[in-house]
Amino acid sequence: MATLFRWPGNWDPFAGLRVMQRELERLSGRGGFGEGRNIGGGVFPPVNVYNGPAELVVECEVAGVKREDVDLSITGETLVVKGVKHPAGATEEKAESDIRYQRCERGSGEFSRTIVLPDKVDPDRISASLIDGILTVRLPKSQAALPKKINVK
Repeated sequence: MATLFRWPGNWDPFAGLRVMQRELERLSGRGGFGEGRNIGGGVFPPVNVYNGPAELVVECEVAGVKREDVDLSITGETLVVKGVKHPAGATEEKAESDIRYQRCERGSGEFSRTIVLPDKVDPDRISASLIDGILTVRLPKSQAALPKKINVK
C-alpha cells in the first residue's frame, strides 16, 4: 500500500510554480482547452465542454457578441469558434478612435477558440444557439463513437 505524504500546515512547495504557469498562460493567450485570445485579462470566450452518452455540448460565454458576429466551423475532431466583440458604446456614427474611455475593463476585438473534441461527431446534425450571452453548440456523436454492446458466445 502506498503511503500518502502531506506537507505540514498545508504548505505547498509548488504553489509559486502554479502561479507562474497561470501568468505565463495569461500572457501568451493560451488556455486549458485550446487556444484563446485574451480579452479583458482572460481567455475569451470561457468554454465548458460536456461529454454525454450521445452528444457533446460546448458552451461559450459570449456576452455582448451578436449572433451575426459569431462564426463556427468543424474539421474532423476540432471545433473552431471565431467572432468579434465590439466595444461598448461604439456605434456606426462614432468611430472607435473617437471614443475616450474613463475606465475600460470589458475587452473587445476579434477572438478565436479551438476546441479539440474527445469523440467523433456527426457534422450534419450539429446545432447551435445563442441565448442570453451563452453560445451552446450541440454535437451528436457519430455512430462509430457510440458504445456498442458485444454479446459473448
